[in-house]
Amino acid sequence: MGTGLARALYATYVSYLPTERFAYEVPQYADPRGVFVEMLKTPDCGQFSCFTAHPGITRGGHYHHTKTEKFLVIKGQALFRFRHLLTNERVEWRTSGDKPQVVDTIPGWAHDITNVGTDEMVVLLWANEVFDREKPDTVGCGV
Repeated sequence: MGTGLARALYATYVSYLPTERFAYEVPQYADPRGVFVEMLKTPDCGQFSCFTAHPGITRGGHYHHTKTEKFLVIKGQALFRFRHLLTNERVEWRTSGDKPQVVDTIPGWAHDITNVGTDEMVVLLWANEVFDREKPDTVGCGV
């Protein structure tokens, strides 16, 4: 939380929190694919989330105009697919929780992620901007 005085002030503030404020609920969205949890939202540093996907499930199938994302598979095996919107260039990337690797999504590239393993897949996600349900920078598009 910041540096210098800002960090010291924040540390002082949280050191006075009552114990019932040590834990709190966050939004969780469940559907037949798995769950999506919005963990931390910051106006300047984007949003951290995590999600699950059952075996064989694909999530995504969209692109962004300005949003960039970083995915880290914590558990399971993933196939990331990308398609450039202008050139139709296609790229695939396989990752797993056994060999942690960050996969970036780039504006102008449609992307999706498929659980290609036999167990539930767990993924940590950072986005450079907070998801706004009223004005989402997420456009559905096949990969």
